[in-house]
Amino acid sequence: MKQQINKIIAVIVTFNPDIERLYENFLVLRSQVAGVVIVDNSDNSPLAKQTQSRFAEEDFCYYLNNSGNQGIAHALNRGLEYASKLGADWLLTMDQDSCLPKNYVAILSSVISVSDASVASIGTPFYSGGRVFSEKKSGGSVKLLITSGNLVQINAVQKVGNFREDFFIDYVDFDLSVRLRKAGFKLIETHETNFQHRLGLPEKRTFLGTTYFSSNYSPLRQYYMSRNRIVFFRENFLYDPLLVLKCVYDMMKELVKILLGEKARAIKTRAIFEGIRDGIFGKMGKHSGIF
Repeated sequence: MKQQINKIIAVIVTFNPDIERLYENFLVLRSQVAGVVIVDNSDNSPLAKQTQSRFAEEDFCYYLNNSGNQGIAHALNRGLEYASKLGADWLLTMDQDSCLPKNYVAILSSVISVSDASVASIGTPFYSGGRVFSEKKSGGSVKLLITSGNLVQINAVQKVGNFREDFFIDYVDFDLSVRLRKAGFKLIETHETNFQHRLGLPEKRTFLGTTYFSSNYSPLRQYYMSRNRIVFFRENFLYDPLLVLKCVYDMMKELVKILLGEKARAIKTRAIFEGIRDGIFGKMGKHSGIF
């Protein structure tokens, strides 16, 4: 049995955005979907009001203010619920800085239309800092998909319990990917298109003649990534040990890059180990401290 898409709504989660850049990305997206839900996590009230005003006159645009940063998972769940009420059966999840090509949704929809009913999520490679990120060279079934540029079946997400709000931010997408797979759904990556996306503030560095890219995430992001990884590792090692071991390797590699040359190395290292501690002891939700 092949898939059928009736209505696609996009959700963009924002946090203190560059409003004009967000608007440019919105214009490209609006022509591709039945509606766009903007869920604003901004903790800057004047900026949130400016954002709301900028989109107030746009057709098929729905602005939801979270009155502060409630986390990406909570924002995505609000967007999913609103899209469902609008009659959507598929949701395109987006970050505020991601820029899609004009035919992006049409390509993903065409791939879905010839896929079997078990496919619940489809994404593409993306470019960040001049590099391409992709799980497979030729596409097909994959284990993980990031939030941005991901077209997901609303019923499938609801079946597995929606986006995980106790993670707050980071690994929310990987957690959903694995829970969908555990429930018998498939994730696929098509290489018929791609998009631009930003991971941190990437910088090109050289050490002992070896060139590498450093992401330069803030200490707070390092905390959330480390904490949520620990929980992700514990919950999924028996299900997919090779995936978990790869993620452990990535975590260690990022720590080495921080120690080799990122700014605020001491603070970021402390944030990582605080995250590991809280992950071990199950201290979840929004971090109340300051780094």
